Amino acid sequence: MRLRRLWPAALLALAPVLAACGDDEPDAADEQTTSAAPTTDAPSQTPTEESSATEAPTETTSAPPVADRPQACALLTSGDVAKAIGVEFSEGVPGHGSVTENGTSWTTDECTFTAKDLVSIRIEVSGPADVTAGKFGCIQPSDADGNVEPSDAAGASKAWWKTSATPPLVATLRACSAEANVDVTMTYEDGTDYPGDPSQQAPQLAGLVLSGLQG
Repeated sequence: MRLRRLWPAALLALAPVLAACGDDEPDAADEQTTSAAPTTDAPSQTPTEESSATEAPTETTSAPPVADRPQACALLTSGDVAKAIGVEFSEGVPGHGSVTENGTSWTTDECTFTAKDLVSIRIEVSGPADVTAGKFGCIQPSDADGNVEPSDAAGASKAWWKTSATPPLVATLRACSAEANVDVTMTYEDGTDYPGDPSQQAPQLAGLVLSGLQG
């Protein structure tokens, strides 16, 4: 009779131990849920080498900038012009222009000197980098509105001398080297007598400019 009474008590004492052992076993449903979870990696925020290479700037080349060349007014002074022509001139006034001749277009750097009531002398300098259409070269001026003949100037490989067909006298010397073209245009006031020979004076001025460009 004593044994029968102790058996239920023993079972009650073992109940917590059995419950603890049951909790240690993984739940089958939890295990399935864990194994079914996706294993994809999070997207990387670091750009790949390929995208960096795509965004790299493309190297380009261009003609030497005109800024590397001295300005026209820095190549000739009013004193130089006065010495060549024989009269006093105002200080040079800088400017820029554009020219189109025989299918070629280019821009020019200019400097203008003036002897009041006598003559205005404009110096125009251009180089290969100034050509906007066509090819750089020593283009012969058109003779449609004047007379054109070969000339020469110190430092020039070729030169042209153009004079207007009718008064007042407008004369242009174009002196060319491999690096630059220099135009010297002399515009005289109507009815004035000009001192000296313009066809000899203009080459002197062009030679000074070409010499200055060579350094």
